[in-house]
Amino acid sequence: MKTLRFLFTSTFYPPYHIGGDAMHVKYLAEELARRGHEVHVLHSLDAYKVKRKSLPEKAETNGVHIHTIETRFNFSPYITYVFGNFSPILRKFESLLKEVKPDVVHHHNISLLGYSLLKKRDDYLNLYTAHDYWLICQQNNLLKNGSEICDNGSCFLCSLRCKKPPQLWRYGKEFRKSVENIDILIVPSNYIKNKISKKFDVKAVTIPNFAPEPPNTVEPSGFSNFFLYAGVLEKHKGVMDLIDVYKEISSEIDAKLLIVGTGSLRDEIRGYIKRNELETKIILLSWVERRLLYRLLNDANALIMPSICPENCPLTAIEALSLGTPVIASNKGGIPEIVRKINKDLVYNSVEELKQILLNFNKSRYPFHVVKTIYEKYYSPKAYLEKYFNIIKCIGVY
Repeated sequence: MKTLRFLFTSTFYPPYHIGGDAMHVKYLAEELARRGHEVHVLHSLDAYKVKRKSLPEKAETNGVHIHTIETRFNFSPYITYVFGNFSPILRKFESLLKEVKPDVVHHHNISLLGYSLLKKRDDYLNLYTAHDYWLICQQNNLLKNGSEICDNGSCFLCSLRCKKPPQLWRYGKEFRKSVENIDILIVPSNYIKNKISKKFDVKAVTIPNFAPEPPNTVEPSGFSNFFLYAGVLEKHKGVMDLIDVYKEISSEIDAKLLIVGTGSLRDEIRGYIKRNELETKIILLSWVERRLLYRLLNDANALIMPSICPENCPLTAIEALSLGTPVIASNKGGIPEIVRKINKDLVYNSVEELKQILLNFNKSRYPFHVVKTIYEKYYSPKAYLEKYFNIIKCIGVY
């Protein structure tokens, strides 16, 4: 089998990351390296330092070559955000192109690396995965004024209302030209594919994200008969709506609600639970390490994803499927594309529909082997890499 050289670009890369998109980059890079390919990743430590005060310990690279952007005073994210690019980052990228001579350059979340990385500078396959809405939305989440799904693209006023400086470079020709240099746009959901295709004429292919095979043995979590919410505790995730629903049905349902995560709503949620005397029904945990998250996902009746924002193809949902656990989700973004493969009745459009799903839920209707088969067919490493290399073969690189 022919081995290839890959160069990935990603604002964040574990352990210096804050979201699931970076985990996908890590999983893909390590899967390719495991198969004998040479993989390099360019990421920004500056961006992580801006988002987080303390640095985690370095993790094993597992055969992946890591290249870091780190500048004095961590200026690069601010300059890139406002002006669209930062010269030292571009020089570092061009230097890596000459050094590595990649067959494939695969861009991921480059919001704080600069859009000019998308310009082809040599004869390589130029891929970009749209992990979020960055190509068409300055806020990256397609939420107008931070509260409702946007359909008209009033970015200038929206950015001001969200108290962020408008990215004027988005209105220039250079940004559009750079995007049009993408050979193949990989989108993890048809929802985001349709949204981006309305603005850019780029060849796009839908390949859902994947999660690694779970551990062979998953220890008990210590909890039983519960639904699980796992994610950041922010308004756009819909977690407060979920808690309101659970308060209303608390006297009618035996199962508990476990909330895993951290965020700006944490204290508000804690106070809400105490005021309404819901301590026996709603259990608020902090963010947990991945091993414990697997235990909770494995034991849960179902994972609930009540997002207000149109999420793409969240990793947590796929991890639940890998453990044979079904997912309940709001009809927003790309999540329903995952959930409908289990059962369309697990997708809800209103608070009332969510109430009925929870009150009538019976996990035996969603057998382990059925859910697990959906994971293996659509969301396993094997399923992803088969589609990924089909793209590369079609272009004639592989």
